[in-house]
Amino acid sequence: MKSTTLTVKRCLLLILPVLLFSLFWGCDKIDSEGSYIAKIPIYKTLRDVRASNISIAQPQTMAATGKIYLYNDYLLINEPNKGIHIYDNSNPATPKALGFLPIVGNFDLGVQNDLLYVDNIVDLLTFDISNISKPVLVNRQKDVFAVKYIVDNKPVNVLRDDDPVPVAYRDSLVSFADGREYKPDGQRYLVYENLGNDYTTSNGGGSGGNSVGQAGSLARFAIAENFLFAIFQDKVKNFDLQNARAPKLINEVSLGFGIETLFPFKKSLFVGANNGMHILDISNPTSPKELANYSHAFACDPVVVNDHYAFVTLRTGNVCNGNQNVLEVVDIRDLTAPQLLKSYTLKNPHGLALTGDYLYVCEGQFGLKSFKVSDVNAIDKNIMQNLENLKSFDVIAGPKSLIVFGPEGICQFDYANKANLKQLSCISINQKK
Repeated sequence: MKSTTLTVKRCLLLILPVLLFSLFWGCDKIDSEGSYIAKIPIYKTLRDVRASNISIAQPQTMAATGKIYLYNDYLLINEPNKGIHIYDNSNPATPKALGFLPIVGNFDLGVQNDLLYVDNIVDLLTFDISNISKPVLVNRQKDVFAVKYIVDNKPVNVLRDDDPVPVAYRDSLVSFADGREYKPDGQRYLVYENLGNDYTTSNGGGSGGNSVGQAGSLARFAIAENFLFAIFQDKVKNFDLQNARAPKLINEVSLGFGIETLFPFKKSLFVGANNGMHILDISNPTSPKELANYSHAFACDPVVVNDHYAFVTLRTGNVCNGNQNVLEVVDIRDLTAPQLLKSYTLKNPHGLALTGDYLYVCEGQFGLKSFKVSDVNAIDKNIMQNLENLKSFDVIAGPKSLIVFGPEGICQFDYANKANLKQLSCISINQKK
């Protein structure tokens, strides 16, 4: 009989080389005979995915959430790899489910001027949502998020419509008996990277008079200066939205391994990374330029900013393997020379939202904290509220409500009194709408 320890090691050796499955495989049920339950992909050809008629369906059960996005009176909730749940949020006390837009391989979204931009495996799709009950697909930019193909165990840069791509995953009992990697029939298959991270949302930025949506602090899509910016691997890609119904990929900026989040503010784009924060000048959005790179300990790194300071959270217990749980305040009055001003110890900070002098910080399993930050040197002395039972990953400070997203649901609060949040509603996860 094989030992459990040996089995675990073999499990890791099998899984780690398979880039495509890194976010979906698991060794959560391992027995001493050398088998385990893993998530095995279900495939379609890229041609079949692209030929699918994407139309809104009836409201569906929500099993998980990725990004939440606020656009006018609508709340858009991404279910990773599946699509987008759409709510009428004109009254935050009674959000109403309007439907579900099924999009395989979808992890990110952004909206400007009634046009919804989403990733669809390796493509960028544009939907007209001027009638949000009937979104219409108006454009598909192919292969803008493709990584590579594997042919006979070698990478190539040729994309073919008949190559298989994963569209869903199923739990299956896997044996180590032959040690083979799991892949579709044949030797040619696609490797791509989803754009999502732990718990992600996107932000609207300087929009030159355009109507841009709003979300949280963990963006990998962001719209600013009439451009869509998207993190892909070690690069920030930028798409020109002047012809908004047909975005055009202009160029990309390479920033190195581990970039995770985007936060646009005025003429700058703040890029959170595992090991720091990059600041890009996007005053000429066709040619973003890096102004500075602020370094910190290795950790996941959402960022929000105002005219003077960037507020950065670092945490442990995630895919970034961080070793600190802190809120950092960084002086950015000189964008070319950001300096750490103050660091505050927290329990497990995730996403955050800044509105005026008030900062809301999600603490994962430890709840939601709010602070007054008019004095950045005494934030720890100005805690306004601590909702310990509200598990939270990210937060949107919207015009009508504070929207808090966590593992159990999306809850909205009246925050007219910043020191006394009043719950308005909650949309439960894993329950019928």
